[in-house]
Amino acid sequence: MVLSACVQMPSLEAIPAAEAVLDLPVVTAATATSWQLLSSLNAYAPVPDSGALFRG
Repeated sequence: MVLSACVQMPSLEAIPAAEAVLDLPVVTAATATSWQLLSSLNAYAPVPDSGALFRG
């Protein structure tokens, strides 16, 4: 599931609730961009309540 909220980090608040209701992984533009950037720098770290990409 993709939640579209431009690239604003306030969408982070909606991720845990959406994943709970939908029982699906949720990705936003902000989490996808952050994950890609951090992964390319080998700087990835889990971030609680930030969705499937950051579960670790």
